[in-house]
Amino acid sequence: KDNNAVVDVSKLLPFDLQKDYKKIAIDPFTTTTLTPDQLADLQHNIKVCRHIIVFFTSCGAASGYGGHTGGAYDTVPEVVILDAFFRARPDRFVPIFYDEAGHRVATQYLMAALDGYIAPEFLRFYRFG
Repeated sequence: KDNNAVVDVSKLLPFDLQKDYKKIAIDPFTTTTLTPDQLADLQHNIKVCRHIIVFFTSCGAASGYGGHTGGAYDTVPEVVILDAFFRARPDRFVPIFYDEAGHRVATQYLMAALDGYIAPEFLRFYRFG
C-alpha cells in the first residue's frame, strides 16, 4: 500500500453538488402560484438532497459512527423552499436554517457544501472517527 498516493477527492462522492442541485429563486412576496418548472425544480432538489443526506449519513454509519437521517430527511422540503426564498430575496431574509437542538446537523453540512462554505467531499467524513 502506497501511503504517499494522491487521492483524487473528486471521486469520493457519487454526485456533483454544483451540477445536481438547481439553485432556483422564488420570491415569496410576489409569487402566488408556482410554475410547472418551479415545482419540478423544487421536487428535483428535494430528491437530490434526500439522496445526498442518506449517502453521507450511511458513510458515517459504516465508519462506526451511526446516526439516522430522520430529522434532516424529513425537513428537506422546507429547507429547499426556504433556500429558494433566500436566493430570491436576500434583502428580506437572514439565510439561516435554524436547528434548535442540532438534530438536523446533516442539513447544516449539506447547505454549507452547496453554498461553498465547505468542500462537498467533506460530507463523506462528517461522521468519521
